[in-house]
Amino acid sequence: MKLTPANRKFIEFMSSNLGRVVRGLLGVALIVSAATMGEWYWLLTPLGVFMIFTGAMGYCPAGMLFPEYKEEKITEKFPSYKMDK
Repeated sequence: MKLTPANRKFIEFMSSNLGRVVRGLLGVALIVSAATMGEWYWLLTPLGVFMIFTGAMGYCPAGMLFPEYKEEKITEKFPSYKMDK
């Protein structure tokens, strides 16, 4: 996938504290809805647990789709990572 300004905004939001809270709340909502609706909705529980886990750990899995963004963030932290020859 290509990194566009809209994608960049989305990843930066989901990596922020507010994005982490949103992911956690959506994860809780998925688990609660799976528990109350019954039938096959229990299959949503692992997704809800995953969302809570990624929110708690501060990791945005959407960032994996855009290696350029990941490289930019690594280069910001460690300038020597991308050295020109």
